[in-house]
Amino acid sequence: MKKKCLAWMVVMTVASKAAHAQDGASPRPALACPVIHAAPQQVTERMVKDVTDTLNRTFDDALGPDARRLDQPKVVARLAARTVDEQRMARLAQAAGCAALIDERSSCAQYFDTELGEPLSLFMRMKKTAPLRRQFEQAVARLPAAPLKRAAQACIRLIGKP
Repeated sequence: MKKKCLAWMVVMTVASKAAHAQDGASPRPALACPVIHAAPQQVTERMVKDVTDTLNRTFDDALGPDARRLDQPKVVARLAARTVDEQRMARLAQAAGCAALIDERSSCAQYFDTELGEPLSLFMRMKKTAPLRRQFEQAVARLPAAPLKRAAQACIRLIGKP
């Protein structure tokens, strides 16, 4: 009987730690950017699709269920007035920097533009003083990869609402 109890405690401990690791509490590895060292002519459609998929996934992860209701002004106002988990925002900034490497070649229209771009147009429509936009810009400023930081900041300056 004692062996069964001990085995059960081990299983529960391992399961608990695995569940805790999946809920975002443990740090995830940095995202790899497939276009960081690619010349413009070397960027393939597959690379762009991978970057877009990663950006959309990290955007949804950072904003949660509200990411799918951005057509509602009240939801956008509520998002602008708050901040999100720092690690999730850092991953979103990393993905945004990678997307900006592609996007800056088209005047930041694909991901950042307030009329055509998705999903980063959300931040660009917010006032600079909105807590969520400030958090996004601060996360971009902390990016360790200089090319990603430079490209994302260039798109923010070009497109972002003052």
